[in-house]
Amino acid sequence: MISPNAMTHHSHSSQAKLTANIKAAGCAAKIGARDLSEIVRVLPSLTCPDLLAGIENFEDAAVYRLTEDLAVVQTIDFFPPVLDDPYLYGRVAAANAMSDVYAMGGRPILALNVFCFPTCDYPLEVAQLILKGGADVVAEAGAALAGGHSIQAAEPIYGLAVTGIVHPARMLTNGGARAGDAVVLCKPIGTGIALLGLRGGVLTEPAQKALLSSITALNNKSLEVALKYEIHAATDVTGFGLIGHLHELGKASQLAARLWARRVPLLPEALKLAEQGFVPAAAYANRQSYESCVSFREEIELAVSDLLFDPQTSGGLMFSLPAAQAPALVNDLQELGLAAGCIASLRSGLAGLVEVANNETED
Repeated sequence: MISPNAMTHHSHSSQAKLTANIKAAGCAAKIGARDLSEIVRVLPSLTCPDLLAGIENFEDAAVYRLTEDLAVVQTIDFFPPVLDDPYLYGRVAAANAMSDVYAMGGRPILALNVFCFPTCDYPLEVAQLILKGGADVVAEAGAALAGGHSIQAAEPIYGLAVTGIVHPARMLTNGGARAGDAVVLCKPIGTGIALLGLRGGVLTEPAQKALLSSITALNNKSLEVALKYEIHAATDVTGFGLIGHLHELGKASQLAARLWARRVPLLPEALKLAEQGFVPAAAYANRQSYESCVSFREEIELAVSDLLFDPQTSGGLMFSLPAAQAPALVNDLQELGLAAGCIASLRSGLAGLVEVANNETED
């Protein structure tokens, strides 16, 4: 739950807004998938038998086996401000970092702050509120916050290095999906577009509340519910957008995906904002990165396709499971108040191909 004062804007009108001078907000600040692939190409391949998940397949986190019954999950995630409210910014960044552990089926146990802050530009109270927001989320996750590292920087950047644990036999990866699986998404998309609308002052108060509730929420409940089912693969939807992360899941699993655009849950007003042109630059970068992996089976409204490429910040988990089990999982998630939906199917075909249709249709 967000604390009672979390909806209150903590920034003082006399100081610069946190988002005033940043080039890209939240996960939209990620290096594009195409450039990132080229950059990491020079890194050595690892053949350590106890490294169960690493840099291959753009996994959400690394998993290292300690014993037959215990593996550690390790991740780090940080980004510039998505909001001008420092406390909420801290919450969003921390929830986003924790998500990588949940995406691997793990439970976070320890977190360290990663913090860059220009002390000459903002009162120290702003730094305190950012860290307080993060600390509150770590506590909600049942993990311990045990310090971190901070430096001066031109713009604020905050996030966490997170350690989790998982049984090696029960870890989830993005490469275990099977032909015939359905794909369930546990949060609505449109955060990049909605955040632009918020900064532009055109997002209504109910839509603002829905956005903030979504991006500050941990994905622990989604994982807890999903683990009652036969989950074959998992990932979370963040900066590479829904299509990007679905492509990665399909490619890692050697399968093609059929995405039903009209079944994807959306944040309130996100479609309207996309129609009005509130589309972040990173959405266009995602479209460019993945256009060779996408096939549109029919005409898709431009605003809808923009949403499918929209970079998500603190997005939802995405699970692959037997199609027969998907409706029950969606129902259980919706009973928790989550805007979940069954959005795609996986099948034999070109690995990583994402075919987009408006609605589910027979071949």
